[in-house]
Amino acid sequence: MESPFDDALTTPIRIPQAVAPVARPQVPVQRAVAPQRQVPTPQPQAFVPPQRPAPVLPPQANGLATAGLVVGIIAAVLSFIPVVGTVSWVLAPIGLVLSLVGLLKSGKARSGRGKSIAGIVLGVVALFMCILYTAVFVGSVNSVAQQSAAVHQVTYEVTTAKKTNVTVTYSQSQNDNLAMASVADAASPWSADAQVSGLMGPTMTATLSPDLDNPGRSDTITCTIREDGVQVAQNTAKGPNASVTCAK
Repeated sequence: MESPFDDALTTPIRIPQAVAPVARPQVPVQRAVAPQRQVPTPQPQAFVPPQRPAPVLPPQANGLATAGLVVGIIAAVLSFIPVVGTVSWVLAPIGLVLSLVGLLKSGKARSGRGKSIAGIVLGVVALFMCILYTAVFVGSVNSVAQQSAAVHQVTYEVTTAKKTNVTVTYSQSQNDNLAMASVADAASPWSADAQVSGLMGPTMTATLSPDLDNPGRSDTITCTIREDGVQVAQNTAKGPNASVTCAK
């Protein structure tokens, strides 16, 4: 007779196995890597022997620059004085030449550059003033020559308040050849025409003629000069034997 324990003894006993843990995926951890500094490899340097500093020479004298400046100052000052300024026609070029040579020498001598430039400026100013004076002088001479050559129609007039007779002397100069005309004891009013040219303009003198019947007679006398229809001179005098002069 089988015992119930027999089945228990013959039935294999199953031992539960341990469950293996599930493996988790591993994520690689990246660590920041500091950049590596590259240290330059020291290069061998060639040995350089110490050199002595070049000697510094003192600046040399530049007499031409000084002379050009002095001459330029004199020329510039004199150029502003009429007549005397003509001397600058000689001094200005001399100052310019000396200053230019001094400027060329200043590079080697290491001095005188400022003086040379100042001398050049003053020389140019003096030369400009000389040219200006010459242009003005030539213009004046030409103007005078034109006036001297021009012929003008002149009218001489003399009047008196009381109709007293007059004695008149007036110019008729042409091309600077002096010529005078006169009338005596002419009735007032008096007039005469003439052509006048040259540097000496028209002039006249009028005087009350003596009155034998009334020696102390007083009157007013007036002279007038008209040139090319334009009045250029007038004068009046009053009294016994009054005399008057008119001139352009």
